[in-house]
Amino acid sequence: MSPAPSSPPRRPHRRTTQVRRNAVVVGWLVSAAVLAVLVLGGPLASWGTWLPLHALLLGGIGSAITVWSAHFADTLLHRPALGGAALVNVRLGVHGLGTATVLVGITAARPGLALSGVGLVVLAALTGVAAISVQYRRAVAPRLGTLALAYVVALTLLAVGATLGYLTSWAEDRGASGTADRLYVAHTMTMLLGFVGTTVLGTLTVLWPTMLRTKMQPEAPRWALRGLPLLVAGTALVACSGLWSPLGGIGALVYLTGAGGVVLPAWRTARRVPPTSFATASATAAVTWFLGCVVVLGAGITVAGPDAGASGARDLIHALRVALGAGFALQILVGALSYLTPVMLGGGPKASRATNLVMDRAAAYRVTAANSCLLLALIPALPWEARLTCGATAGCVTLYALVGMVLSAREVRRRSRDGAASRSRRQP
Repeated sequence: MSPAPSSPPRRPHRRTTQVRRNAVVVGWLVSAAVLAVLVLGGPLASWGTWLPLHALLLGGIGSAITVWSAHFADTLLHRPALGGAALVNVRLGVHGLGTATVLVGITAARPGLALSGVGLVVLAALTGVAAISVQYRRAVAPRLGTLALAYVVALTLLAVGATLGYLTSWAEDRGASGTADRLYVAHTMTMLLGFVGTTVLGTLTVLWPTMLRTKMQPEAPRWALRGLPLLVAGTALVACSGLWSPLGGIGALVYLTGAGGVVLPAWRTARRVPPTSFATASATAAVTWFLGCVVVLGAGITVAGPDAGASGARDLIHALRVALGAGFALQILVGALSYLTPVMLGGGPKASRATNLVMDRAAAYRVTAANSCLLLALIPALPWEARLTCGATAGCVTLYALVGMVLSAREVRRRSRDGAASRSRRQP
């Protein structure tokens, strides 16, 4: 008697795949937090903030954008991407490996290793550009499909910014301080204003009304698309301000004009349905930090004038690194994860309501406490002990989002077990 044919292996559920991908993002966040603690008061104090900031921005934010740019491109274009889920997983893995290699290579003063890591990050980014571009060309004129171009632009800027980052390190190793300062300005502005800023603003066009559970403003897609070239032009001008300081102010004005194409419709939406959940309040605070930093950057670089040069611009960016990294990038990521966690975990309407309640516990207090403490931590006039305490408090409050994700997963599993037990008791 011939053996029964074996059933084909089951493909992982899409929700399970998303949870696993976002576990990578959470892993980077935890790593950045551990590194920050070790730098601020531990054995890595001499290394400075470069390592935890890059673990957060290149590791955590970069991985999140890799995952969710693909997800939102699928949603906007109504067509599977080139390579499907397998290619997204490969891109996520290559980006993570490249980031880890960059971190090790720079901290261990191994330029060859750092270069190979940058090459992997660039490869992952350009693969994403190719995948979304082909997906866009094959799509049949979806209403919001042109918004996916923001991800093509952002991933291209990631490749450019990563390359500029390596060149900055290369110039510093050779003692070319002036060149290194100009490259540093170009690198940081391309990554923060270009890669992260363009992605966040492009995504909020669609995600913001969804988070508020209301309709999108009719003008939002059109204004966002018109603002995209201004975001790119503003990024390029500010990135070049190390060569001529007035470009900082001009670029900031151009960038803010482009950002207005997203912010103004979002503000009108918020007037109809005020943001009350943790996710929406956190996103509001994050964008406020971001736009405020852009204003300070443009004004500061311009006022410093040609005498300060690229070194003055570098000092200003260095002073704003925590505001941009924690106030903007970390806060927008935590807000997005807080909104998306109940969606990813699923479990039905009742489970989603329960997990939303978990993620929104003490929402007003958490947002107010985290932002107030962060603001106090950035005031130079305060004693360093007070600033450190405020910064640590802001970090601890923010970390509740990770705790909430664990509690939400437990809640869904508990409800699933209870439901299975109830069904088994009803069966004869």
